[in-house]
Amino acid sequence: MGFLVALKLLLLVIVLGTTIYSGIVYSARRRGSARELSSLRDQAQPLRRLSANERDALAPFLVQPNRPGKPVHLTSEEVFPLRGEYQRHGIQSNGHQSWHHMIGGVEVILPFDAELFLDQDNEAEVVFADKLAVVVRLNGFELLEGAARDARRDAAEDQWQQGVRGTLEQVYVDDEAPRAEDEAEAARRRVEIHDQRPETAAETEARLGRGLGLLPGLLWALAFLALGIAVFRDTLVWLSVWGGLALVLAFSALWLFWRRRTPGPAGKVNRVTGTVNLVPLSVDEASGTVSVIATLGGKLTFETPEHWRPHTPLEDGQRLELEMRVEDHSVVTYDRKLSVDEEYRRCPPVYPGRHLSLAVVAVVALLVGLGALPDPAGDLAQTVYWLGSAGTLHADDPASLAANPPQAGRRVVLDGRGRCQVTPVGSDWSRADIRCDRLRWGGDEPKRPDLELDDATLALTSDDALQTHSDPRLRMLALLRGGGTGDREPLLLTNAKDLVARVDRVCQVDEPPHACGNAQQTILSALNFPELGQLGNWDDLRQQLQERGEDASPAAVTLKGHLGSIRRQLRSLADQHARDKVARLAEAIAAQQRGGVLVEVTAGMAAGPLQGGADTLERWRALQTLFGEDGMRAFHVEGMVAHQGSDQHGTPGLIVDPERGERPWQALLRSIWIVMAATLLLVHGALWLRNWMAARQRRRAVARLHGWPAA
Repeated sequence: MGFLVALKLLLLVIVLGTTIYSGIVYSARRRGSARELSSLRDQAQPLRRLSANERDALAPFLVQPNRPGKPVHLTSEEVFPLRGEYQRHGIQSNGHQSWHHMIGGVEVILPFDAELFLDQDNEAEVVFADKLAVVVRLNGFELLEGAARDARRDAAEDQWQQGVRGTLEQVYVDDEAPRAEDEAEAARRRVEIHDQRPETAAETEARLGRGLGLLPGLLWALAFLALGIAVFRDTLVWLSVWGGLALVLAFSALWLFWRRRTPGPAGKVNRVTGTVNLVPLSVDEASGTVSVIATLGGKLTFETPEHWRPHTPLEDGQRLELEMRVEDHSVVTYDRKLSVDEEYRRCPPVYPGRHLSLAVVAVVALLVGLGALPDPAGDLAQTVYWLGSAGTLHADDPASLAANPPQAGRRVVLDGRGRCQVTPVGSDWSRADIRCDRLRWGGDEPKRPDLELDDATLALTSDDALQTHSDPRLRMLALLRGGGTGDREPLLLTNAKDLVARVDRVCQVDEPPHACGNAQQTILSALNFPELGQLGNWDDLRQQLQERGEDASPAAVTLKGHLGSIRRQLRSLADQHARDKVARLAEAIAAQQRGGVLVEVTAGMAAGPLQGGADTLERWRALQTLFGEDGMRAFHVEGMVAHQGSDQHGTPGLIVDPERGERPWQALLRSIWIVMAATLLLVHGALWLRNWMAARQRRRAVARLHGWPAA
């Protein structure tokens, strides 16, 4: 986290430093320009004075660069020479770029199309206006000629917009006597406008298209969002508000997508003829390719539909007749051979992208619904029963409930007394669990089988299995050696002979299990018999204790912490011997679980008597409580039937979800989500597939129409 904070601070410092540096450089250039201008004013000699026509032509340009609202004023009408290299600098603020033009270090205003005449080294004539110089002449640029060209540009644009017949106005005019080669070049640059017409409906549709359905998709996404918010509202008022908003958004999306489309406003189309001029734009030195743009007479750039381009190669000097949209110069008819109108009439377009957009929205909504909703199938079932006004089923008799069990989705209220069910863990009955969230209501009462744990097994876990007491002398000795407290407190075990006998009674019943060896080894290592000396093994301990007589049991010294290890080994030994009987008891109880109605509650029921980590003896005692009246448990269950069926013995069973019973309208909204998303996906997925195939067929049909090779 500290590294990320340091990195962010470093980036912030870099950005601020770069900004400050750019501002300093920008200001320095502006000050340098002002110094150069002042020096030019002091040293340069005027060449002439502005004419009245030049003064009038300059009037619209006497404003601050990039600040049209702030005018500048001519210092005088004297014209001065200015020579030098052209430079441009600027500064960017909030995405806006401000450029300043400089010649010889002096900031200048370039009127009309003077920028087209700039060169690496420039000769200009300027007049001074405040802290700027305004260009009057620049290399081959003359102010009045620029004004005339600008007027001709405006006239050509007006002629193009109005579609006035005749030759399109020439912007560059040679006033000298034309030569033969000049006449040929003029003919090459001549563009004739023949007439103007409005777009046909097909051409308008080709220009406007149908879009990708992004706005309807956005409305559908907002509708799902509003519906999701409504699901989590607790009050009917807010649920209604958000649900109503979702409904409005959904209907708006439907209307926007499926409404009858009317052709948009028709644009204007000019029919023109002219010669193709291929103008180079850039050269890729690595590949040696030249990027060019096609113009008609060097005046009108034009663009053909993308699928026409491979079949309409353009050559420099080629004579063409085109019908072009006035607005964007896009071609709708190419040399009387290709026509957008004919294509759209004979091969109507299809728009698979619109359906794909909505199908994607539907897929996302469906995945969110299936992943976030607890049980879509349960929501649908609950909604069906709630809208069908089936009402709540109250039952306090298992026989009547078994005769007419409710279907999934119905709300029920059940009151009665039932027995917790015994189930194995996997296939291991010795670790059987008592499930009180699964109650058998009614049915057969289980009978206690003839199974009891022997006294020897129970004696291992009784409270008197280890009899100890504290000895002050041992405690003092342990304290002197650095112990004597906590788990290292010394104790005297007084019933060692009885402990060994209890272990032997269990271990001699059958072949000694692994638990016997562990228990014997733990006892030997934990107990120290000062009277017996060093003991070799368990048999040695048993023999020496027996030689002491019936009543004499030598005391053993142990530590308090070792008693826990001994008790755990004794309990493990008892578990080993009790496991078989626990398994037989659990299996016998489960075999008698018959009849009645099995009610399983998904949440809210008290846990069974067995908790995690219960040992075999605890499991035995818990199973013993399931017989007779003590095994009955009163219950009250309210909720929705999530599932209705029967077990392998034909006993009716219900799975009840208490969390669904109180707010059926939430299930309705969740169901609407799933149904709406699934329907949207089904409809638009199918339409996208159909239109995608139709689009491929249309491309082949267009190729056949024009005689092109099939794509």
